[in-house]
Amino acid sequence: LARVQAIADAGQMGDVVIVQVGNNGYLSAKKFDEMMALLKDVRSVVILNCRVPRQWEETVNTVLAEGVERHPNATLVDWYAASAEHPEFFWNDGMHLRPEGAKAYAELVERQVEILSR
Repeated sequence: LARVQAIADAGQMGDVVIVQVGNNGYLSAKKFDEMMALLKDVRSVVILNCRVPRQWEETVNTVLAEGVERHPNATLVDWYAASAEHPEFFWNDGMHLRPEGAKAYAELVERQVEILSR
């Protein structure tokens, strides 16, 4: 939240903002809504869900999916589904991306931004 606020305060917020949260711990609906309040004037907010073999993965992805439903300027990009059949995208920890995974992740984001920029 502090980082989003700092970007907003500096007048550096773009028309499209890409947000990835949730790999390092739980995210509450309250925190998601606080973030989206800071992003309320952004035309399109791209929210990426996570694939992380940790106990919070399902909870975070649910919070993100439900949060996107509450905010009309938010779009969910489903990295969890896109990476489901691709263990080769990840190092042995199942979380950190190998180069081919990073490329797939970036391409997924790029496609969504292109759609939103039309």
